[in-house]
Amino acid sequence: MKNIDLELIEKLAENMNEHSLNEISLEVGEQKLVLKKEKKAVEIVAATAPQRAVSAAKPVEKAEKKERVSEGVSGNIITSPMVGTFYRSPAPGAEVFVQEGQNISAGDPVCIIEAMKMMNEVSSQFSGKVVRILVEDGAVVQKGDKLFIIE
Repeated sequence: MKNIDLELIEKLAENMNEHSLNEISLEVGEQKLVLKKEKKAVEIVAATAPQRAVSAAKPVEKAEKKERVSEGVSGNIITSPMVGTFYRSPAPGAEVFVQEGQNISAGDPVCIIEAMKMMNEVSSQFSGKVVRILVEDGAVVQKGDKLFIIE
C-alpha cells in the first residue's frame, strides 16, 4: 500500500487557495484523498445606531403676524438669526429668559430657536428694557423675523 506524501497534500491545499477551489480529490491506487474547504456560515447583521424614542411632533403653526412693528414704535429690534421654532424658556416648564418690562444687558440670552433638533440660544445685541415680545412661544419663525423690541 502506497502512502500519499504529506508534501503533496500541502501542495494540493495551496492550489486550492490559489485557485479559489472549494474541493479537490486525489486517488492513488486504492487510496482516495478529498480536501474540502469548510464553509463557515456568516450571519450578516446590519449595524444600527441606538435609537431614541421620539415623541410625535407638535402641529406646526405659522406665527401670526401682529400689527406692524414700525408703526409708532421706537427702539432696537432683535431678529431671528435662522428658521426654526421660537421658545421663550430653556426647557418646558422652566422660567422664561425675559419678560416685557425687564431690563437686559447686551449678551443676555433672550430666547432659543430650535432648528434641526438643535437648540440655538439667541442673545441680545442691545442693553435696555424689553418693551415688547413679538412672537408667541412655540411659533415657527423665519430668518429675519422680528422677535423683541428693546428700548
